[in-house]
Amino acid sequence: MSLAETTGSPSWEDTASSDSHRAGGVEHGHDRHDGHVHEHDGHVHTEAKAPTVPSRAVMIDVGATKGALILHSTAALEGIEVEIHPVSEPSKRTHVWVLPREGRDGVIFAAIFPSLTTGEYCVLGRDGTVATTVDVPPNTITHAAWD
Repeated sequence: MSLAETTGSPSWEDTASSDSHRAGGVEHGHDRHDGHVHEHDGHVHTEAKAPTVPSRAVMIDVGATKGALILHSTAALEGIEVEIHPVSEPSKRTHVWVLPREGRDGVIFAAIFPSLTTGEYCVLGRDGTVATTVDVPPNTITHAAWD
């Protein structure tokens, strides 16, 4: 797994099976066509279904204390969840799916974290270990690769 960070503030309005992963030593199975329930840190989370068609728009919310993170990926990882957490708070995990995103140049595959409190984040690999860290500055969309 590699992660190469680049930053910028482009307009991103054009962006838009079963699998499993390990997180925190726990195997999570996910069916991308049905909602599912799983537990993290004693809290139960119910998740919506993964979209089955490419997204055309994602609401990005950045500002003085918020940034966004876009992890570009591949079609082979479609439907896989990417988990991140602030470096200083491993219990504050959040995750999104790698999904097809339709843009002006065609379909790409990406996991988009549309609004994160600024700071340094650990990006977890598919095996649940920290693959790398990435800085999310204020008022910026950070682009990186996740494969």
